[in-house]
Amino acid sequence: MQTALRTLENHDRSMQPPQVWIVDSAYTGELNARIGLAERLGYPYEIIPLPNGDAQNYQQMLTERYARNSQDKDPPLLIISGTGEETTAEIADLKGLFHDRLLNVYLASILPDELHPRLKEYDLIASPQLVGANIVSLVGVPHKLTREILANARKQHEDYFKPLAKPIIGLLLGGNTRYCNGFDETYATGLAQRVFAIAKPLQGSLVISNSRRTPGNAQTALLDNLTGLDCHFFDWRQTEQSQYHALLAHADCFIVTGDSLSMCSEAAFTGKPVLVDMSEDATESYHRDIVGKLIDSGAAKRLTDHYEPWATVPTDPTHAIVEAIRNRMMI
Repeated sequence: MQTALRTLENHDRSMQPPQVWIVDSAYTGELNARIGLAERLGYPYEIIPLPNGDAQNYQQMLTERYARNSQDKDPPLLIISGTGEETTAEIADLKGLFHDRLLNVYLASILPDELHPRLKEYDLIASPQLVGANIVSLVGVPHKLTREILANARKQHEDYFKPLAKPIIGLLLGGNTRYCNGFDETYATGLAQRVFAIAKPLQGSLVISNSRRTPGNAQTALLDNLTGLDCHFFDWRQTEQSQYHALLAHADCFIVTGDSLSMCSEAAFTGKPVLVDMSEDATESYHRDIVGKLIDSGAAKRLTDHYEPWATVPTDPTHAIVEAIRNRMMI
């Protein structure tokens, strides 16, 4: 990697804006993390297709795309990929195609215990699980949220949130994951009891948002067991995303289910207290380990039946990756 960086400097590529490519993903959280990183860098970006199983055809398509966009200036190239679909080897192969022009960045939300043998070929790995020379060790996972997004959403939906009784508690619901399907009616009922114990003494408002993974029967069970609270619910799937961002901006504290690393990280980004439900029935061990680092940092605490506000410091994993990329590409 050091040789590649010296070559970039010798060719004055550091003075040119890079081409930024995001490898597509069907997993919303993974794609949003890549887009959020690209947007924070501030350069135009393109989403490139996933590898199609035909390496020669795929590489030819990317070579033509690079040439078409470079205008004979031979700029540096940044490719952002990561966990989700298994593309580790195919994207690592692109180093042999673009050589010193390429900085290959891998965003890892959750990695298995046995790492892909070719992961070490990436120039930069951002992970809440790993440490090392070419690794950005994260607290939380990267996301698309920015201060500007929060400020704009706060203003846009002020008429909805301003009349609500304070404090506003944001309840952010995830759901079942690929390896854990315990987000059911029994779990939701128990979660509602813990939420009720927190919210009732505060005498404020509880604003609830779900996700695409929230099972309908569990959601119904939760709402049925929150009777007696000043409850407000909006379906993430039926409202514009700015409503969710406005909740992040207006809420005074959050309760988040630990199955969603993205929502935990977004809530922690606000700098407000975050209570995370870490029930083993509805979270994977990897989730509990990664959220545990948020807790260790002071950005979050485990959800119990008691709440006392505490001083928090916002976490910003996306910024940490941006700084590492800028340092390596000298841009």
